[in-house]
Amino acid sequence: MPFHKWNFIKNVVLTFSLYGFCNLTFSADLQSSKSATQNAQTQRPKIGLVLSGGGARGFAHIGVLKILEQNNVPIDYIVGTSMGSIVAGLYAMGLTPEEIEKGVQGIEWGKVFDDFAYRDYKSFRRKQDDYDFFSIYRVGITDDGMNISPGLIEGQQVELALDRLAYPGFHINDFDKFRIPYRAIATDIATGEAHIIKSGNLARAMRASMSIPGALPPVTINGKLLVDGGIGNNVPIDVVREMGADTVIVVDVSAPLSSKEELNSAIDITGQLTTILTRRIADIQISSMMGNDVLVVPGEKEISSSDFDKYPELIKSGEVAATEQLENIRKLSLSEEGYSSYITLLPTVANKKPVIEYIDIKNETGLKDDVMRVRLRQKIGTRLDVPQLEQDLSYIYGLDYSGSVVYSLEQRDGKTGLVVYVRDRKWAHSYLQFGLNINDTLNAFSQTNLNVSYNYNNLNDLAGEFRAVGSVGTEPKLTAELYQPVNIKLDTFLSLKTGYISEVAPILIDEHVESVQQINRKVLTLSAGQLFLQNTNLSLGIGYNDGHFNSAVGLKAKQPDFVESYYYLKVFHDSLDNLSFPNTGFLSSLTYTANRESIGADMDYDQLKLAVSGATTFGRYTVFGRALFETTSNDEDIPLNAFLIHGGLFELSGTVRNELLSPHFGLLEVALYRRLGNISFLPIYTGFSLETGNAWGSKDDINTDNLRFAGSIFIGADTFMGPLYFSIGATDRGEQAIYLNIGKTFLNN
Repeated sequence: MPFHKWNFIKNVVLTFSLYGFCNLTFSADLQSSKSATQNAQTQRPKIGLVLSGGGARGFAHIGVLKILEQNNVPIDYIVGTSMGSIVAGLYAMGLTPEEIEKGVQGIEWGKVFDDFAYRDYKSFRRKQDDYDFFSIYRVGITDDGMNISPGLIEGQQVELALDRLAYPGFHINDFDKFRIPYRAIATDIATGEAHIIKSGNLARAMRASMSIPGALPPVTINGKLLVDGGIGNNVPIDVVREMGADTVIVVDVSAPLSSKEELNSAIDITGQLTTILTRRIADIQISSMMGNDVLVVPGEKEISSSDFDKYPELIKSGEVAATEQLENIRKLSLSEEGYSSYITLLPTVANKKPVIEYIDIKNETGLKDDVMRVRLRQKIGTRLDVPQLEQDLSYIYGLDYSGSVVYSLEQRDGKTGLVVYVRDRKWAHSYLQFGLNINDTLNAFSQTNLNVSYNYNNLNDLAGEFRAVGSVGTEPKLTAELYQPVNIKLDTFLSLKTGYISEVAPILIDEHVESVQQINRKVLTLSAGQLFLQNTNLSLGIGYNDGHFNSAVGLKAKQPDFVESYYYLKVFHDSLDNLSFPNTGFLSSLTYTANRESIGADMDYDQLKLAVSGATTFGRYTVFGRALFETTSNDEDIPLNAFLIHGGLFELSGTVRNELLSPHFGLLEVALYRRLGNISFLPIYTGFSLETGNAWGSKDDINTDNLRFAGSIFIGADTFMGPLYFSIGATDRGEQAIYLNIGKTFLNN
């Protein structure tokens, strides 16, 4: 081989040998550095963080986390109870304190603990129940007998809020595989012992840990019935030590004991007893602290565990309390380099923008799976749209067939799937509801009805329903209805209704009730309808009523028996947020009824009824407006049973309820009311109304020259027994009335 070729080959070999040696040396150095970092992390004391329960006061945990991160304190294990389990779980899966705070800000805490706050998500069928008022509380009927709800609320909004916060960690079932190993503490209600949750669905674990007995239903996990962990172990120091912590940081946000002077009611005493129970176990745990352990106790004593809207102040209180312990906290700090290495070694598990590759529905109700599936707008192959999904699940829950509708994410064969859980309402496959209506025009006329309804809504897998309603009192009633949707959207339906109903109308002479006429009808109607966008109904039907009069008070009725046989067309829109004291939304209806001799009626006549109303709110003030116009053909010949019946509070206030009988009626009304105080479970309002209109005997009488004017002032409350109004009304004709109304709304007084 020529010398120059041999020299070239030798140089190439030497170059590659040197490169390989350097590369091996660099890799060895890198591995040595990484090993040194890992050794340093292994040799330092393992730090466990314990976050206690305390309701809204638990927002202070977020502020403490901010201070810990700012001072380079590594967290190796984290355990939480109740509200502490929520903050701990979110931090454990990889959210920063700032991301947790942002998530908290995005939740309407005033509605989270109220399953009944979202009327716009109710099915149209359930919205109509509101007009025939019944208490929101139900008595369930199952094969085992009668049951009541295991909680004041079912917890639907709570679970959706937790799902929204926790979904980035849903694909991890083993809590040891989170960014930081995590445990949630609940209480086994059967034994009273603390139960440690270390696997499963993160939001479900949080929900179990914060399930306040009596307020939220217990949660079943692995066959155990679990409630709030604060009862069993509110400051679980022993749990984090068992996980491997050498040193612990404890954040105790428990409500402090009240002084003797602050215990002024049964509610105060009950709260104090609960605090004592949780405090005793917490104090035992805290007494086990030693060495470099750090205890942080945020202040803000005047903020209670239910003040969820005060999270900014509570987060700040956590920062302040942690800063006061800064000297002890800094003993656990790492250098900038060491903390950076600690962060680098933590696994990344939070999937904040998951792409959904399949959808699975776990349906425990009697409805078809397709009834649920058609309401889900999440597209396969796109990112999870949380706001849209929450809205879809709320509509499914609004069908009123399930105890809760929640979701999770899972990994299956390398794909990310959305799993929707539609849980059965096991305690109430059918149910009773009770209501009370009182309309008392003081010193003039009083009407009282005790109502009960029975719903069996599991006739078939397309939401077939049997509903019976009965009333005992001034206006007795007994009706039964079969209601059957015919498609999976449940927006096309048939209805058959029959029964007996009565209505009373006082006859006044010189402002004194001379008699009370009772109009009694045996009714039968058959209708078909189509729903649009959850809040509008177009229905067409035919009806037959066999009726008679009798006098409940005063002179004997001389009206003949009657037969009404008619067909009708009705368009009804309802997007009001509340019927008792509307704040937003609209309600309108247009009904055309044709009474015909050709199908069995006594005589021919037509009626047209138009109603439009709406509300808008500015801060604490709400403006409500309403317009009514109703007219009847053949107004000179129609019998008394065909007359329109109006009058009373908000229908020319100052008149007696139902005293205005006529073929034609018109009303314009505006009301202004203001909400008083901040009691979420008992909204109280005060306001006034201005009204104009009239009841006319013939079309020729309808004009603006004979309009009547009226108004009222009122105070009212939206109670669990229904709306309550105490009001005074007067007309321009000198009529005056004092009203006490229970169970009747602005729209059906």
